[in-house]
Amino acid sequence: MYHGIVEGYYGKPFSTKQRRILLNELSSLEGSAYFYAPKDDPWHRLLWREPYPDKEWLSLKNDMMASGGKVSFFFSISPWEFKDSEWDLAREKLLRAVDSGASGLSILFDDVPDESAGKLAERQLNFAKKALDGINLPVILCPSVYCGEFLQRFSHAEEYLQVWRHMIPTEWSSFWTGPMVVSKDFSDIQQAEELLGGKPVLWDNILATDYCLRRVYLAGLNDRVPSDYSWFINPSEIFPAALHGVMELKAAMGLKRNWPDQLGASHVGWQLMQEFHYLPWNAGETGSEILVRLSNAINGFDVNEALVWLNQAVADMSNFIEIIPSIEGGWQLLPVARDLYRSLSIIQRSLKTDDPGVSLHYFMHTRLPYENPVAALAGGKIKGV
Repeated sequence: MYHGIVEGYYGKPFSTKQRRILLNELSSLEGSAYFYAPKDDPWHRLLWREPYPDKEWLSLKNDMMASGGKVSFFFSISPWEFKDSEWDLAREKLLRAVDSGASGLSILFDDVPDESAGKLAERQLNFAKKALDGINLPVILCPSVYCGEFLQRFSHAEEYLQVWRHMIPTEWSSFWTGPMVVSKDFSDIQQAEELLGGKPVLWDNILATDYCLRRVYLAGLNDRVPSDYSWFINPSEIFPAALHGVMELKAAMGLKRNWPDQLGASHVGWQLMQEFHYLPWNAGETGSEILVRLSNAINGFDVNEALVWLNQAVADMSNFIEIIPSIEGGWQLLPVARDLYRSLSIIQRSLKTDDPGVSLHYFMHTRLPYENPVAALAGGKIKGV
């Protein structure tokens, strides 16, 4: 079994320095793995037919070897709009990875604009079998139907999976993201095993942020570790949040919680961020309690108590923002931290007025609207004729 991260988001891939930091953090975890699959690495996806330039490949080769074998490094390609005859191009690139020290290989067929059902699965698996023939390394594939919601979204999904499970070699594995692309849990894991014809490898998007606006998710992962299944976390493209996710992953696997130096010394700033950037659906437990207290204060109850908390929180976030540029990848995190600081500051300012509710609406939506027009439309705040 493997436990680790999959660099599989849409967005700028991690730098070599950042990837090495993540590999180093994973190296203390037994059975750890790093899965290389950044969607916006051009030679991974859109330019998959072309070999990596020498400079980029040397860097990636060094990443494969960086942990000294402590972390299994999976190399993957995503053969966008492949033709059946192009399997040899994929094979050439995969063999180069084998020669460079890859621990495992993968071909990803996710997010392809094709609904040709069983025929598509047949083409994909024939392509993969030819490209990987005779290579004696672990193989994980990603099918085009990789979560439960696709069974409803795509009319021929069941036919696709029927062909997939009958054709995939028994020694290979398939990725699955759960009931949804971003899943609250893996309650369908037994069904996934039946649909895929073997134990799925879980690709967990719970901390990914390539689908949302200026958010990070920093939840603890203790309740998400599957028993007897390989499990990869797809992290945020914002590097400090990704590193925080690796820390939470290790803690969920039972290791002592050690704070990486690259996250800086402001633990309290990170704690505030975690409480209010917990999951897509809710704040953390303490954050939820604070939100209730702030809501009550806006309605005139226990205002002074709320202000005492806000005064300290605003100061803590101000200090956190000052140090963020000094941490690795901090500039990516800065806009998100500023959003939280600004929101808390506006609530603080509103509670000091005679009518906090009216003041809050004024500061957030009238004086300088918080949302850009597209976000406001998506939130239902702009109506058509």
